[in-house]
Amino acid sequence: MYQSTRIILIVVLALAASSFVTACGGGELRITLTTEGGKNEGSAAAARNDKTGSSNEEFKKPVKLKLAMWNTRNELQFWSSKAKEYNRLHPHVTVEVEMVHGNNDQYLKVRMAANDMPDLFFLKPSYFHTYKDVLLPLHDISVTAINKKPMVINGEVLGLPLVSFTEYVFYHPGILEELGLEVPRTLEEWLDVMERIGNSGQYTPLALGGKDSWTFYPLLEFGPMIHSGNRHYLADMAGQSEPFRQGSSFHAMAELIQQLANRGYAGKDALSVSYDSAMEQFESGKAAMIVLGQWYYSNYVDKVGDDENLGVFPLPLTSDTSGPPHAMVMTDMHVGISRHSDNVEEAKAFLNWMFSEDIYREYIAKVEQDSTVEGIEHHIPFFEKWEKQNPYEPFYYEGPNEQYALISSAVQYDPKFIAQEIFAGRSIEELMGELNARWGRAKEAAQATDN
Repeated sequence: MYQSTRIILIVVLALAASSFVTACGGGELRITLTTEGGKNEGSAAAARNDKTGSSNEEFKKPVKLKLAMWNTRNELQFWSSKAKEYNRLHPHVTVEVEMVHGNNDQYLKVRMAANDMPDLFFLKPSYFHTYKDVLLPLHDISVTAINKKPMVINGEVLGLPLVSFTEYVFYHPGILEELGLEVPRTLEEWLDVMERIGNSGQYTPLALGGKDSWTFYPLLEFGPMIHSGNRHYLADMAGQSEPFRQGSSFHAMAELIQQLANRGYAGKDALSVSYDSAMEQFESGKAAMIVLGQWYYSNYVDKVGDDENLGVFPLPLTSDTSGPPHAMVMTDMHVGISRHSDNVEEAKAFLNWMFSEDIYREYIAKVEQDSTVEGIEHHIPFFEKWEKQNPYEPFYYEGPNEQYALISSAVQYDPKFIAQEIFAGRSIEELMGELNARWGRAKEAAQATDN
């Protein structure tokens, strides 16, 4: 009798232990109590979990990710919406979208100095050498293998671009037709077109928005590369002691900016006009042209309602007529992950999700830019139409090398701010002399450090 009682007790204890393990295995930690009705609440909860097949994400440790991006309207709206969608799919993960004013890297410099980098953040191609030490290599993320233009620095993939786009001159075909003008193919022809539009007294030739320095990027950041025909222009600058000299492509673009200011092609006081005001000026038909990237198209259509009086042609910055003009093509909106993130695996999972087929197809259609993902193409009839009418040769942007990043940082060389100075009346010769002196000293210091 004693032996039988002992066996029964052992079986009961074993069954109790099994129920406890089952409850824990379901993802819940509960103290198992037996109610008056004899029902085991812990076992019931485990049974419910097993029956539904739930992954119990709601019981995972809460995670908060920060995604820092520029305040471009479509990007911000889209990813803020998708952050909420991701949270519904993964309740334990909250993605906070941080809006960065402007699209320079001052924000990241401040955060890096404070050792407070966001988990994921947008970068321009030129930023990677500055932030390479805080970026997580992305080789083990599945979507890296299908990205057409991953950013590789010293053999490591550090960022994945969301988009590729072309730089254009957007214009109103109706204005050129009204004034009997043709689309310019060379720099000289473009200046002549602006002169004749200005002389009409009816329109501002070029909406610029010079109050915001970044609007000068097509002219003095990309301009020297297009003018020279050298996609390695920035890297080559690093090997020169005096890159800002008479007869250089920098000098040619500086003179162009000076002419835009002196001849009033961008209006009477373009430096007091913001980018938003310049857009309104163009969209209302008061200005004939505006120089921006492909990304502007969806903004224009949203504001105006159609593209009936809108066209594009490549930015004509050379005198070469032997072939079609070059048009700058670059990747942008590179997403990187901080290697110091407290939630690296969750950040990787979210980045994978950003580039997943359904999400990325929706995204690239929203922003009306070119896909960077293999197997996903996005054809935009508007650009296909105007490329046939105003053909061009794609000119692919090559970012700076590490030496350029080091020297330009020491010199605090920012072509956009320099363009503002030139537009405001700064002497080009004086400016080039100052830049050459600072560049030469920084180059010598960099060489001494290497040795």
